[in-house]
Amino acid sequence: MRSETAKLRFNRQYLLLVGLLVISLYVLLPQIGNFHSSWHLLRHPLAGWTVLAAGLTLTTYLSAAATYYLLALRPLKYGRTLAVQLAAMFINRLLPGGIGALGANFAYLRHERHTGTQAAGVVAINNLLGAAGHALIVILTLSLASSQTLFVPSYGHTASLWLKVMLAAIVAFGAFVLISGRAKVRRQMVDLYEQLRSYKEKFWHLPAALLSSMALTLGNVLCLSACAMALGIHLPFAVIVLIFSFGIGAGTATPTPGGLGGFEAGLAAGFITYHVSSPAALAAALLYRLISYWLPLAFGAAAFVICQRRNYFMDRP
Repeated sequence: MRSETAKLRFNRQYLLLVGLLVISLYVLLPQIGNFHSSWHLLRHPLAGWTVLAAGLTLTTYLSAAATYYLLALRPLKYGRTLAVQLAAMFINRLLPGGIGALGANFAYLRHERHTGTQAAGVVAINNLLGAAGHALIVILTLSLASSQTLFVPSYGHTASLWLKVMLAAIVAFGAFVLISGRAKVRRQMVDLYEQLRSYKEKFWHLPAALLSSMALTLGNVLCLSACAMALGIHLPFAVIVLIFSFGIGAGTATPTPGGLGGFEAGLAAGFITYHVSSPAALAAALLYRLISYWLPLAFGAAAFVICQRRNYFMDRP
């Protein structure tokens, strides 16, 4: 019975991977002709906005470290936690779906005298606050923005196709997760409730961690906005928030390290939806990923080596 269940789960995952691959090829192949124009745009970004984008990327790691610093049930050293977040980012570039970062933070918390249950709970709450913070930013932004800012009166057939295809991929992935993991989700919610009870004596840490998590999301959104400005793309902040959220959804539905491929396609589709030309949209997505994904790898690799040498990912004797 177990072997049949495992086989069924493997078949579902295989079908999902094949489906996402087909969708990616269907979306990306017609855009190959725009790559040359996009690379030309990337050769001449405005230096000031590019430097600002790089600085904003750094703030995301500061915020990530602050969130774990606040959520930890035992005292953490902020500098050490920051190094672990950089190392976790490096590991996350090697494994899909955030698996590497989750494992690194869990191991680090175990090193800092957390029990297995406590470490798992802190990681789960961090992820929950990340999702809640992102949702709050989107809700606040939409409530403050005018309908004229967000409404797209008409957009081309290409943008419409990108939008529909990526939305279909996100919905399919969400349905797959809900159908295949309902029992597991229920167990995790029960464990999460028990973990939240651990913050009775320092309840203020939770809203502080939520604000820190929101700062992380804002850092990413502002980085994307700076990348767009560096290429001469001027869009309202509310629109950038929506484009970033669309990219996050597409990246989450893509089973590659860091959502590689899907995230870029989602960002480009979002820009195209708001009447940005295909070459400029792709250039903005690639510039953002170059600054937020590829450039920090050197710092992440160095942090990973330091954390390994100091045994931050191993239980203390």
